[in-house]
Amino acid sequence: ASRVAKDGDCVLVHYKVSLEDGTAIDSTTGRDPPSFTIGKRQVMQGLEQLVRGLSVGDKAIADVPPQLAFGERREDLVLDVPASKAPEGLTEGAQVQLASGGRPITARVVKVNEDGSMTIDANHELAGKTLKLEAELVDFRELLAPSEPPPGMGLATFAAGCFWGVELAFQRVPGVLSTAVGYAQGEAQAPTYEGVCSGKTGHTEAVRVVFDPNVVSFEKLLDTFWERVGRNATTLNKTGNDEGTQYRSGIYYHNEEQQRLAEKSALSLQMSLGQPVVTEVQTASPFWMAEEYHQQYLEKGGRLDNGQSAAKGCTDPIRCYG
Repeated sequence: ASRVAKDGDCVLVHYKVSLEDGTAIDSTTGRDPPSFTIGKRQVMQGLEQLVRGLSVGDKAIADVPPQLAFGERREDLVLDVPASKAPEGLTEGAQVQLASGGRPITARVVKVNEDGSMTIDANHELAGKTLKLEAELVDFRELLAPSEPPPGMGLATFAAGCFWGVELAFQRVPGVLSTAVGYAQGEAQAPTYEGVCSGKTGHTEAVRVVFDPNVVSFEKLLDTFWERVGRNATTLNKTGNDEGTQYRSGIYYHNEEQQRLAEKSALSLQMSLGQPVVTEVQTASPFWMAEEYHQQYLEKGGRLDNGQSAAKGCTDPIRCYG
């Protein structure tokens, strides 16, 4: 029997969203299908419900009521702001950030009065609307990476701050067959990017490297790792401008030889710097794959939609955020 989608499954889904009158709102056509875990509230509930029970290749269409989409419209989220408290320079349509219970909420300026007072609306633009939703289950995505490499290949895991730039550095190394970004050395099961960024799951942002040991040695991979870490090897939970336990540096070994080489290289760097190296060297724990949009992020274009070369041997400077 074909596998059917259920709570806890990570799925890749194409979708189209429109209003009842057919006005298009959003579509993944022409883009990679986004991934989400069913039951984790990572997408609107209506999409989760539509995908449950589907097999790969199945399509479904449904009208999604407000309570399963972006909620009913609430008049208490429409606020009149007196001129004395209204920020200057805002125009109708501008977005502002509000704080509620420690959480940021995005609101829109819907009216600016002549006296400088204004009305802002913290409802989602689609609040109160019934949506027409079409979805296709493209595939299942395994969250836990295999613990062993393909026969004859090697496996290495590194953490050196934000995983986007680290992955691209390893993509460029001749002999590296594949890379993946994800979350390592934590306690929580199936962590999400948001959870890891909170610092509460214990994970690092890490890169998993499958390599051909006949072409590139683990020592060479260590050289690439230390080039990315630089002097941040001496700063705990900090890499460049990124701070937090998820940005700590680490070498997570898969066998005793990797452990020996990692500890030797860390000691050598410490002696050359004359400062304690705080990069952790630990046995590799289960590696949880990061969300699909993080994979090969800089090669695909990054934040600026300006892809960077992953060609073997490329020495172009890496723009960490795109």
